[in-house]
Amino acid sequence: MAGRNQPPYRPRGGVNFSSSSSRSFHPSRNSTKNVNSEERKKTSSSNWDNKAAINGDIDDIQNLPSLVGTCPFMCPVEEREKRERLRDLAVFERLYGNPAKSSPSLAVKKFCRTISGKTLQDSDVRPLSVLEDTLSYLSNLLDSTEHPFEVVHDFIFDRMRSIRQDLSMQNIACSRVVSMYERMGETLSLWFRRVPSHIMKSTEMNFARKILRYFKLGFYKKFIHITESEASYLQYCIIEPSISEVRALAISCVNYGGYKLQPFPLAALSKFLMMKEWELESFCNDSGLQTSIDEEGNSCLPTKQTTLIHPKGGLHKYYPLESERFDRYTVVSNALKFHSMYVNNFDIK
Repeated sequence: MAGRNQPPYRPRGGVNFSSSSSRSFHPSRNSTKNVNSEERKKTSSSNWDNKAAINGDIDDIQNLPSLVGTCPFMCPVEEREKRERLRDLAVFERLYGNPAKSSPSLAVKKFCRTISGKTLQDSDVRPLSVLEDTLSYLSNLLDSTEHPFEVVHDFIFDRMRSIRQDLSMQNIACSRVVSMYERMGETLSLWFRRVPSHIMKSTEMNFARKILRYFKLGFYKKFIHITESEASYLQYCIIEPSISEVRALAISCVNYGGYKLQPFPLAALSKFLMMKEWELESFCNDSGLQTSIDEEGNSCLPTKQTTLIHPKGGLHKYYPLESERFDRYTVVSNALKFHSMYVNNFDIK
């Protein structure tokens, strides 16, 4: 197993960083008895400089990794065997379709949200070369036509998160890593290239991509106002479940980012979130926040409250967008529903 103070594992050419060659870079004990700690530090730093210059893969020698991966497969053996026992294999990882059997050429390490540094072994982490091969393997799956796109996307998205996790744990920083990150930003872009040009340039697709970007980046004001100004009524109905989530994010930002001695006026916040002031007050209360009245009689939201909660299952009440345009749509929609009920219940004969 590789030591924690060795340089990164480099299986594709370059200098051989085996344990014997690594020791040759450090002075022996006999030759350093009379050398003070500062000189020893300079000697070690100089030797690392030589290694980096020869190999050409370490951009920042001051931030050497504390963990060096040694796993030669896309998925550690222990994880693969465990997931075989639990039948926790994605469709792409199953050998001949068997949900309880995989192979080193099919199994890919899953993303793990919680990792204990005490039990983590070097053999659980993949070195840079293996991560590059894994990324290439995942990229080739984009051309798969045997499964729906969402199945392909979910698998690739999770396994690429695992790649980024392995890179972060090893603190690898070089041009090869930058290239890998660029390829992982382009995953969906590759799929979008196959979509016909007239669809990609359509108003509906442009709106969908824009609203999704605002949602993921947390731009709550843009998300809400673009929805009100550009969404069709059908698009609004589709987006509707996400509006409360975006509003919850907004009051969370205001609560944690505001000044404790300067409460945020609900009148201004209600305009950002496009809801009536009394509805906003109720929304804040549902989220565990208390409102107050200032000296001038205006409702405010005191910030830095520690009682903010996100109810399980979401808020039980929905507050529609304060929009005349959608109000008209709602009136027409309700009228059509009433007309349909009347016709169905009326005996024409």
